[in-house]
Amino acid sequence: MAKMSVFVMNRVLSSGPQRHTLMLTRRFLPGLFFKSTLATSTSSAKDYSIRLPTALALVASSLLGGYCLGTSHSNQWNEINKNRELPKGERGCCSCNGVSVAVPRREFTEAQRALPEKLAKIVGKQHVHDGLVHSSKNVQFLKGARLGEGCALAIVQPGTLQEAVRCLQEVVDAGCVVLPQGSNTGLTGGSVPRNEVDRPAVVISMKRLDTHFPIDDGNRVVCLAGCGIGKLATSIQKWFPDRESHSILGSTFLNPTTAAGVAFGSGGVYVRKGPARTDRALYCKVWKNKWGENVVTVVNTLGIEGLEDTDFHEGSGESAVTRLDVYANDVKQGFRRVMAKSSKSTHGLAKASDADYQNRVCECTNEVSRFNADTVGEDCNRSEGKVLILATVHDTFPAPSKKRMFWISFPDIETCLAFRREVCLNSPKDLPISCEYMDRDAIDIIDRSGRILTYMIRILGTGDLMGWAWGFKVAIEGLPFAFAPIICDKLMHTFNNWVPSAIPNRFIQLGREYDHHCLVAVGDFGDRNLDRFMERFDAFVKKYNGNQIESSGKVISFAETASPSDVTALNAFRFVAASAFKTFCIGEDIQGVSVDYALAKNGGSPPQLDKDAVTPLKRMRYSHFGCNVVHEDIAYALGVDTHKEKMRFKHVVEVGGGKLPAEHGHGTEYHAPKETQVRWMKMDPLNVMNPGIGGLPVTEKYEK
Repeated sequence: MAKMSVFVMNRVLSSGPQRHTLMLTRRFLPGLFFKSTLATSTSSAKDYSIRLPTALALVASSLLGGYCLGTSHSNQWNEINKNRELPKGERGCCSCNGVSVAVPRREFTEAQRALPEKLAKIVGKQHVHDGLVHSSKNVQFLKGARLGEGCALAIVQPGTLQEAVRCLQEVVDAGCVVLPQGSNTGLTGGSVPRNEVDRPAVVISMKRLDTHFPIDDGNRVVCLAGCGIGKLATSIQKWFPDRESHSILGSTFLNPTTAAGVAFGSGGVYVRKGPARTDRALYCKVWKNKWGENVVTVVNTLGIEGLEDTDFHEGSGESAVTRLDVYANDVKQGFRRVMAKSSKSTHGLAKASDADYQNRVCECTNEVSRFNADTVGEDCNRSEGKVLILATVHDTFPAPSKKRMFWISFPDIETCLAFRREVCLNSPKDLPISCEYMDRDAIDIIDRSGRILTYMIRILGTGDLMGWAWGFKVAIEGLPFAFAPIICDKLMHTFNNWVPSAIPNRFIQLGREYDHHCLVAVGDFGDRNLDRFMERFDAFVKKYNGNQIESSGKVISFAETASPSDVTALNAFRFVAASAFKTFCIGEDIQGVSVDYALAKNGGSPPQLDKDAVTPLKRMRYSHFGCNVVHEDIAYALGVDTHKEKMRFKHVVEVGGGKLPAEHGHGTEYHAPKETQVRWMKMDPLNVMNPGIGGLPVTEKYEK
């Protein structure tokens, strides 16, 4: 494709006990579905999709019925859920009376009482919200996706970078702490307020800052902090069809922000790209000068021509922040301007992705490929809210000219691991696009409780409509009745088996017949890399199955996708796993905990549970198989001390050489290593930025 020297910006960028079950008859089912016109299976099995109007009507009527059911039986559900633990440590729906957490008793200073009004003058009254009393309007900012819930003096949503910097200064000057927030999709409690902090909190939500634009002829992209990975993926595909952004799979349907990806080091799906990382960013730090004044310093490592600190004269009133605001506003307005370029400075030549990852991941050593406590790189990387990220620069990547996807089922984990070593990670040049593992429990739970969400992603896609639907679910969970936090999951679990399997029959049948599965996507990036991968694949299967046939053993079985619909269905099925587990636990009236951890590159077998451990009901394992980063969801019966069992399991992982957490961040759930804590304390010496993460003290200046 010809190089582009001019970029035309569009407005689009501005962007248990007795159980109550609803009894419905299956005689209505034939009218709920219609046959898909796409052939999604070579077998005679039929594929179905839900009519959207029917689905919406079903949802509306279900919610109404659920409201009545939940209200009339709230006392009973209080008793069921008050001591139940849901995935990631979230307590049952009634641990906080089902409506809100207790507001900490705190005397606000005059400056703190005046702060909301000051913030309103900066960003506009409509972009400042009260966070002291929970409601369906603010719960999306105050309650974590799975863990954490607290109160905030205010929630502020800046619309420009200058507003963000000014808000940060006002917040720290008022003696408050700051909770930087993107889409609030974090799973370990680090992106929401916590009431044990000794100072009032203010949430600075960056979601309005969603502008993004390409530089360097499309080889890189600049993202303001609120830019969602789903929206970015769509834009890159539109602007440069032969390239793609870092994150095009995984949690894109939740549209987490690019800044959050950098702050956590997320993005384990992409074996060829590695986790999210960039040393090119614009971010804020807070410190005190010798006169005791709070100083907000903007660190500029963007490395873009015209935005270097040396491009501005002292006292001119201009800076990288003001000029980037002008550029971003032009993008929003659809103005035409010359595409920016990276500078020749040290920052302009710095990494905008984890460029060495392909080589590291193929090394067969007892080290892990990646983990959250890594201290390498610019301070914005794995900062977990200890700096306020304003903007980042990211590499884009060549898109494959051809893709193939396989569901591969193995009779045992040893054969699965051998396939990983000998086929997937044989050479850095021939890596697959992605390699995702699921065990039998994962298949069963997703199929039992994740069909509706899988269909929603297939029908609505991963864009704004799906984001709206997810936000609607969050709003329902914040309604003022005791049953609200679990009503949606209860209904999805109840109606799950009313809909057909969300993936074609030939795939789900393999899922039911085997215990270990890999979903492998490979692409042609030139230099015959796809051919070499397929040669190794074919040789491995032929050798193994030949030996098994001779010994009458179980062979490797696989199926290839036949259409884009197949690909969408399988990707959605895999990436609703975490949500499906929570739905399963709520629907079955059981408990669940979740742990993410990295195993050594030369390992991968499931850690053996402690001999004194309670036997779980389900042990659901799914992983980014290329880098051996595992998400393990463990279900227990009511009455089990899940915290004790979780600590036992974490100990087993660490003793075996694993590291945790590996992807979702430390938040309030994990203690970070000393080296990582020291790094964070240097970033934020006053402990005003996201205090309490990673086991750090919540007090001012980390005083004990």
